[in-house]
Amino acid sequence: PLTPRVMMNRVWQHHFGEGFVTTPDDFGTMSEPPSHPELLDYLAARFQQDGWSLKAMHRLIMLSAVYQQTTDDNPRYAQADPNNRLLWRANIRRLEFETLRDSLLAIGGSLDGTMYGRPVDLERNPESRRRTVYGVIDRSDVLDVLVNFDFANPDMPSGKRYETSVPQQALFLMNSPVVVEQAKKLVALKEFPDAVSDEARVQFLYERIYQRPARPEEINLGL
Repeated sequence: PLTPRVMMNRVWQHHFGEGFVTTPDDFGTMSEPPSHPELLDYLAARFQQDGWSLKAMHRLIMLSAVYQQTTDDNPRYAQADPNNRLLWRANIRRLEFETLRDSLLAIGGSLDGTMYGRPVDLERNPESRRRTVYGVIDRSDVLDVLVNFDFANPDMPSGKRYETSVPQQALFLMNSPVVVEQAKKLVALKEFPDAVSDEARVQFLYERIYQRPARPEEINLGL
């Protein structure tokens, strides 16, 4: 049926950046065919068998080999499939603003993980540590920072956010009080190796920010 197929296309897009059909709002005879039609059919059938459980489907996808791939390049595969539609490696993806802000707060040890509660006006309370999903959205006056980071139009359904690169994004990451404050908190963490070598400090920062072991070339680049 169409409903679970459309749903699985959007779930796949959430995890991989692109759905089997690249136009989630135009899913039919006029759209491009899916890149993996058999897999889309299987996931749609499995979704129904599991009682339409999104949690079960997220678990299935995230435990799969394709989701756990690295981003390492392969020249032979890149020549055959330059856009990686066949998923021979993991895609390097940009963070949406909500995830970006939450990640900055988490890196600085400030993120408030409290569930539920009233929304927060992030314009009047920029110092708030609540997750960004709890931020107030005024449909008639969307925050400039959300617009700059390609927030979806709240007045209409949007199956996919489109990405732009504008100077305001870099200026936010350079000058925002939230970013500056979290950078100060990061180096003030008790785990920060203050009295050891520069290499140890750079390695700590890389591993804290990227949540993986730092490679030697990355430490040298940081220095």
